[in-house]
Amino acid sequence: MLHWVDLLVELIFTRIMSARTALLNSFQRQHWRSAKRRQPLPAHWRPWLTDRGSLTRRLVQASQHSFSVERLRQGWQTMRPSEQICLQQPAHHWALIREVMLRGHQQDWVFARSIIPRNTLRGRHRALRSLGNQSLGSWLFSDPSIQRGDLEICRLEDQHSVYWARRSIFRLEGQPLLVIEVFLPSLRRVEYPG
Repeated sequence: MLHWVDLLVELIFTRIMSARTALLNSFQRQHWRSAKRRQPLPAHWRPWLTDRGSLTRRLVQASQHSFSVERLRQGWQTMRPSEQICLQQPAHHWALIREVMLRGHQQDWVFARSIIPRNTLRGRHRALRSLGNQSLGSWLFSDPSIQRGDLEICRLEDQHSVYWARRSIFRLEGQPLLVIEVFLPSLRRVEYPG
């Protein structure tokens, strides 16, 4: 059974490391933990992982406005099983999948994957199809009617690095949109602008 982590592993190591290694032998849904639950998190990563506001805004602040979004890929795909479960969507349901790299000072800081079910892309939300290199976060947080669900946190590791990730569901007029963000090692050197 494939999970979204399989794709992230490939992307992270293709883009950042010279040799690809297995990030996880097995990744199950139970590895995601509610951010509300008390859990040991490294002091540096805690504010990045638990801030319910706009990550884009924080990255812009941390980079002193030397921030960019690089769209890596976008298209219609079936959701991975873990994404279907999280979004409570039927098996083999199609969604618009958008993957971007959030960059500060021309360094890759965060890999983000957005899963937007077809039913979410109605009315004014059709604009999500044409964001290009614009930040999804800027779009989401500009609309006060959009509701954010609980944050979940996950630790990913391989023999070389530890990655922290978070995910949450946004509700756009009741319809779901899942955002998964993987914080890359280069962000470790960046102070949280709290």
